Order: sequence, then C-alpha cells, then structure tokens
Amino acid sequence: MAVQVWIGEKPEHPNERRAIVALANGLDRLDGLYLILANFSVGGRNIDLVLIKQDAIFIVELKQCDGKIFGDVNGPWFVESANGERKRLNPGRKNPYNQVISYYYSLINFLNEHRTQFLSPQKATSVDFRTCKRLVVIAPTIQEGSQVETDWKVELKGLDELPAYLVTERSSEIDLSEEEMLAIPELLHCTRWNEVNSLLAGVLPRWDAIDSPFAEQAAAPAAAAPPEPAVAASPAPPTLWSRGRRALHTWTGRAAVLMSALALVLAAALIALATRRAPVLADQTASGIVSTSQAAGGLGFGGVVSQESCVWNEFQSVGRRRGGQPGSWENVGVGGNAPSLQPEVVVTLEEVNFCQEAIKLTWSVRNNLDDESVALPLTVENIAVSDSLLNDYQIADDKSQPPQISVAPRSKARGTAVVARPANLNAKVLRVKLKQLPFGEATWIVPISSAAK
Repeated sequence: MAVQVWIGEKPEHPNERRAIVALANGLDRLDGLYLILANFSVGGRNIDLVLIKQDAIFIVELKQCDGKIFGDVNGPWFVESANGERKRLNPGRKNPYNQVISYYYSLINFLNEHRTQFLSPQKATSVDFRTCKRLVVIAPTIQEGSQVETDWKVELKGLDELPAYLVTERSSEIDLSEEEMLAIPELLHCTRWNEVNSLLAGVLPRWDAIDSPFAEQAAAPAAAAPPEPAVAASPAPPTLWSRGRRALHTWTGRAAVLMSALALVLAAALIALATRRAPVLADQTASGIVSTSQAAGGLGFGGVVSQESCVWNEFQSVGRRRGGQPGSWENVGVGGNAPSLQPEVVVTLEEVNFCQEAIKLTWSVRNNLDDESVALPLTVENIAVSDSLLNDYQIADDKSQPPQISVAPRSKARGTAVVARPANLNAKVLRVKLKQLPFGEATWIVPISSAAK
C-alpha cells in the first residue's frame, strides 16, 4: 500500500483523527510509500504529525481552525470566527511556529543519535536529518483573509494543499529505502494503526465510518442485537447520495473531497505524461517545470511549481562545519541550528539549465569563516555528473565561468559549471557530486522528469 499510519497513542480529539484519515486517503492514491506518524513522544515532546517519504521528512504541527488565522513568529496566534470574535490558539502554550521548531530539534537529535541503527555505514555518514522540513498545517484550509507571518524555517499550509506539497518537496541529503523508512517508527516505539490501515486497504467497507465515532467502531465485531418485534419495519439504509451530502456538511468530508480530487488530478497528469512521452533522443531539448522555492540556507523553504521552462532552480544547499580532526567536516544543515551548529561553509546548487544543447549548473558558496578563504573548482576533477541510467557527463573545464569560485572570509560568490552536451531525457534524475572541495564529498539530486521534459 502507498500509505501506512503509525501512532504512539490514538489521537483523542475526533478532528485530529479525521484529519489523519483524510490525509492518508489522499496520499494513498499516489505512487511510492508514505509513512504517517501521529501522536508520539520523542525527547520529551509530544509530536502531532511526521510524514516520511523516500527523499524527505516533514515535521508537522496540525491545527483545526474554522476561521481566519492571525499570528507571527513570536507572538500568540488567534482564530477569528465568522462573527468577528477572536480566540487565542494554544492558550497557555507556545504558538504553532515555536511548537514545530521544538519538535524539529527533538526529532532530528533522536534520528542523528540512532542513525547507525537503521542506516548503512555509508549512509550514516551522508544522510543529514537537519534538512527535515517544518510545517504548520491548518485543517481543513487556510481561509481567505488570514494573516500569518513566518520565516524561512517554517512553512504554513492548509490541509487541502498538503498532498501536492508532499509530492513536490524534498529534503536535501535524505535518501531512504523502504526498509530504512519503516525502521524509524519502530525506533520511536510507534505501532501500526490497524483500523486506519485496514480502512485504506478496503477491509473496512465504509469510508463514511470516519464521520461516526470513528473507524475502530467499524472494525469492532457487532454486538448481538435483541430480536425485533415482527411488526417493526427495519429502517431503510441511507443511500449513497444521502451519505455523500451528509459528508459534505462536515469539514472532514470537504477536506477528503478536495484531497481526493487533487490526487486524481495528479494521477491523471502523470498518466498523461507517461502515455504521451515517446522515446527521446539525447540531443533533444524540451520544456519542463520551474520551481520557485527559495534557498534553504536563508530565504525560504518550499517549492511551488509555477511555469514551463527548461530550467530547474529549486536551490538545494549543503552546510558544514570543520570537524575535530584536521581536514574533516561535519554536516550541520543550513538553517534553524543552535549557534554552535551554524554552518561555516554553505554550498548551494541554485539552478540547472537544460537549454541550448548543454547542461549549466549554477552554484553559490557562502563562506562564514573569519580567517580562511574557501574554493570550489568548477572542473571535471571536482564535479561528477551522472544520471539514473548510469550515463556520465563531463564538465567542460574551458566553458565554466569562473574556472574556480574563490570566496574570501565572510563573503559569498557564484559561478557556473558547464556540460557541453544535453541530458538524456529518458533518465529520471541527474546526480551531481562534489568530489573534494570545498568540504569533501556532497551529492545533489535534480529531477530531470520535472525540469527538462
């Protein structure tokens, strides 16, 4: 199945349970494995929701709000009802922004401490859980007129927007197999939520059971009922049409319909692409998708697919600090870190241009060191490029501008490496690897399927 739901404890509030089931129902129509971890504790924090896929982890604070939302990074958040009455969200507690930040630190510390228990030795040195995404999700949707100001550390989404966001977003430097994904909820002492998983698998017959006292009642054996008098007529069961109308009067039903429709649209688009995609020659160029996400290193998270082009510019960053041994470096992420874990050097793959029979890779390097310059050679000796079909692409040293990005202390610089041949558009991803400078090996994954087809 595409979705598995795991829990520490069953969520007590019906709205939380319904939101989880609605989300799982929307994701179940998508390709690939998605894990939903709900209502579990780690590092002394009780986390609402974590979503895991092969190349991303999303840490979520889920809020059900039937009204406009107002708030910012530091102050309290409020919900305004239709009659204009405002009530504080989370009275006596941190606002949702600060809640999800605290969840983030608790979870990534746990994952980094236990990485050797579920990652291979090679992956244990390369996977960086500090690139996990942080979100506040409003169910069922963010109403028009809401005003919430956050920064690059946390995304704000409506529950109806979440499936599309989960499909398009990735956490840089996270690449998990299904076995590694499934080891995480077990390490967190979560258990399978059998009622919901059975509902998704079609074992439970009625989707509308989630709008009754909840799905576990549908899974429980029915108690024997006393025989009815012969004169008593059994009431006719509600028709599918009446149940549908009743479901649409609840926010859960509306959210489920929205996400189901979104999932169907995504599936239809993927099918259309698959059916119309003829074999493409390596020397062809085509239009693709541009992501308007901003740099993970300081301006913004996220990735909103906006317009057709042959340019990918999702801004993937890697941040590192010098390690305890001379010449060694350690991953520290690029944002939201404690002061002692701030990156000393950040390398960002800003853009990959597939136009004009070539591949152009635009880089930026930020040097936060006080007393040392750093360099990123844009040469074949330092940059290796390959695709998912095992084709290699040589950097053309004479075409890179400049041949080397040299960055003085407390400065930033940019440059472009060039491959003087087009990408094979039959491949799914482009793998870009720094071999040595400025801070040892690092890898970026660029989806050719969404950038150049």
